[in-house]
Amino acid sequence: MIDLKSVLNSQHQQITPINRTNPASRLVSAITIMDNIAVEQWLRGGEIVLVGSHTLPNDQNKLKELLSQLKINQACSLIIKHVVPFTANQEFLIHFSEKIDLPVFQLATNVTYLELMNDVNTMLFKDRQSVRLAELDLNHLLKTDHPHDSDFDYISSLKNIDLYKQQVCVMQFVLMTQSSPDKRLRDLFALTTQLQSVFDVFIHNGLLLSHFILPTSTGANVVLFTSEGISYEDTKARYSQVTSQIRIPHKALYIGLSNLHPAKQLHESYQEAVFSIKIAKIFNQQNQVTSFNTIALWSLINSSLQSKKSELLSQEIQGIFKSSEMFDTLAAYFQNNESIKETSRQLYTHPNTVRYRLKEITTRTGLDYRKTDDKFRLYVAVIIQTLKQGKH
Repeated sequence: MIDLKSVLNSQHQQITPINRTNPASRLVSAITIMDNIAVEQWLRGGEIVLVGSHTLPNDQNKLKELLSQLKINQACSLIIKHVVPFTANQEFLIHFSEKIDLPVFQLATNVTYLELMNDVNTMLFKDRQSVRLAELDLNHLLKTDHPHDSDFDYISSLKNIDLYKQQVCVMQFVLMTQSSPDKRLRDLFALTTQLQSVFDVFIHNGLLLSHFILPTSTGANVVLFTSEGISYEDTKARYSQVTSQIRIPHKALYIGLSNLHPAKQLHESYQEAVFSIKIAKIFNQQNQVTSFNTIALWSLINSSLQSKKSELLSQEIQGIFKSSEMFDTLAAYFQNNESIKETSRQLYTHPNTVRYRLKEITTRTGLDYRKTDDKFRLYVAVIIQTLKQGKH
């Protein structure tokens, strides 16, 4: 997706800034003409909005409301063509648009809307063709076990980096709830824009070699390339910061992070991110990174379930788990690192009640929660039951 700065660089003789806002990191999705001021009805996010000065409200309160709605609905910028003198409210427009960080420009009087729209739409078309080809290649790589070096050629040419020689991880972002089609388009654009800005800063600061953002119907997959020598702990600490920088109004996110792999194992990174999202949903881990490294055992057991090799869930254990009270107690016990005090606090019950239930589990299954081998079997059983039921 092109950014506003690219448009300004190509159209610097036709467009001049009216206010002092930074055009960097503002993505452009379209260019359109404002034919009515009810912008919330037709803006989708990322539009360059063209308007004649005669269309702008003369009343300052109405002008303030219009500018606010442009910002709320994520317009990229406003470009004004002075059809009639617009001096009365120009100082207010400049001051308020700077306050809300909305870039405003003036279109040269000898340039028509059509000329500017043709130029910008040509840029958008070329960019979309390039992005589409990159998305096709990346989606192929995400789902291919044994890619060839040549599968990376096109995306490498876009970044001027031999990406197949690098390390890669995948972050998956999923909006918790879905909205109406129009609202979802705005949410997805806001997510994509913010991710682009965040990871561009990572590249600028030398923390990342390159990235690709692949929008989905429910969020986005982000493919992150780093150079060799970057440790997993560095990666986790770095990307965990992203959660504090992404804000979608009235929306929460599930976020999954894979381990680092050689680029040719991109498929494995993707599968790990997908499984991390599955666990994030089970435990309702909102607006925090669920890292595959911390749930790798769950993935191993999940694979066993998929191949129908779940002998670890014995009939005795299955019988115990028919009681939600027993299951919840054992699950909370492991979740709280085997602390009876913390388990009782989470379950709002007395510690002796927790001890009684754990002893009852031992009596009925023959597995002692205090012995390592038995404890492991009970923990695996909890994981299997949780995966089966999607229960926390």
